[in-house]
Amino acid sequence: MTAPRRAFRAAAGLAALSVVALTSAGAGLPPAATTTTAAPATATTSSAPAAEPCLSAASGHRVRAGSAVDGVDPNSLGLAGTERAQRAEDRATARAQQRRTTSSRLGKTTIDVYVHVITSSTGQGDVSDKRVKKQIDVLNRAYAGKTSKYSTKSPFSFRLRGIDRTRSSAWYRWDAPTDLQDGDDVAPKVALHRGGPGDLNLYTAALNDGLLGYATFPWETKDGLDPRRDGVVVLGTSLPDGSARGYDRGDSATHEVGHWLGLLHTFENGCRTPGDLVDDTPAQADGDNVFSCSKLDTCKAKGRDPVHNFMSYGDDACLTRFSKGQVVRMSEQWQLFRSPAALS
Repeated sequence: MTAPRRAFRAAAGLAALSVVALTSAGAGLPPAATTTTAAPATATTSSAPAAEPCLSAASGHRVRAGSAVDGVDPNSLGLAGTERAQRAEDRATARAQQRRTTSSRLGKTTIDVYVHVITSSTGQGDVSDKRVKKQIDVLNRAYAGKTSKYSTKSPFSFRLRGIDRTRSSAWYRWDAPTDLQDGDDVAPKVALHRGGPGDLNLYTAALNDGLLGYATFPWETKDGLDPRRDGVVVLGTSLPDGSARGYDRGDSATHEVGHWLGLLHTFENGCRTPGDLVDDTPAQADGDNVFSCSKLDTCKAKGRDPVHNFMSYGDDACLTRFSKGQVVRMSEQWQLFRSPAALS
């Protein structure tokens, strides 16, 4: 995963972990086997005074307004990271052209989803099957363009294939990766990951430092990343009917799945070229403004800030749409990095 990232505290020691498949969804799926492994020990959290959010008085957290890391998360690339992504795309495009494995239009594509609910050793942070299924419904509505008359329908739909539950207080207090260390991004994923690059592994945990979630980008599957680390991690309380006030409708997952499908933040690189690599999302300054749901125009380039775009930082009520260009980009990224043809 890419920079810049926040410095996280290193976890110390090892604690016993029990992974138990309590439920599974999807026709004909057996429950996962019971296994035992090890996990990093506990870590602490931090907070800071709130920036003005879209929500009138947000109580914290893609990062939440009011977190200690406003405007920065593991999916913030910066100019150097954006250029690396472009080079990876250029290489993949050249390979696809040689193999003739891409088409101009992606047809309907169903993505299998495996949900891994991580709780404390006492079960704190559990997410019910009902809430998980609501989350899948939220994803399907968002990616079908049903959340706003201004949103574009994508070819993607999501099918729940399995749910498993893991009790580990160490993993539950999940540290995201940084440029200096992997945090909790390795052991839980290596133990729990299912399927391949075209299957979405969604992990729920407490998360540290104000994060609502983060994701791997599709080009990382071709850039030396252990394939078992591919997936999306979200704050468990951000799933529908959770307790993350203002961020409890499930759109943290919508946002992070956008990253998983190749989208950058609408405010990536601020007012500078190349922005978010999508032509029809107006440039947006990268400051506290990204939490606002008000009409803003923070860059000299044409167009107001896309404050209602799923890849901005407003609260869930504020975010309602993907642009046509974003749908084109997600489709291209799928064909280059996640489709069966891309893996051949």
